[in-house]
Amino acid sequence: MSTETYRRAAEAGDVDLAMTAFAPDAVLHSPLTSRVRFTGHAQLRPLIEVAYAHLSEIRFHTDVGDERTRVVVYTARIGGEPIEEATLVRLNSDGLIEEATLFVRTLPGLVALMDRFGPDLARKNGRPGVARALGVLVKPLLAMVRSGDRHAVPLVAPRTS
Repeated sequence: MSTETYRRAAEAGDVDLAMTAFAPDAVLHSPLTSRVRFTGHAQLRPLIEVAYAHLSEIRFHTDVGDERTRVVVYTARIGGEPIEEATLVRLNSDGLIEEATLFVRTLPGLVALMDRFGPDLARKNGRPGVARALGVLVKPLLAMVRSGDRHAVPLVAPRTS
């Protein structure tokens, strides 16, 4: 197996197919913090369900590396925000993903991901109070980042003649 199954599953939104790409004890490192990682199918499945519920227009454009280490990159949308995610994938001797580390850009896309994923993951993990709190706490950050991206960032962009 290779990253082909992982890519096909994401583009189709097929959670069951995605699970077949991961080793039973696979580890996925969050793009948000080094404090959070998901280990094993029982923790990965809810994350993938939430991801596929919120990400749209997933299209992979890069898959490079060798038989043990690969980097796959796709573009998508989360809410109205475009994102690009690069995943460093380590494969075991059976070609299954044993470790995946996610990197997301742009900042508005990353915060939108946090806004959508956080509450849903908390609910799936039996923490409805945390889900409500996250839903409220992320909104000001999302508004600040979106406003800064629209109004402040263009002020430092190179001038065009």
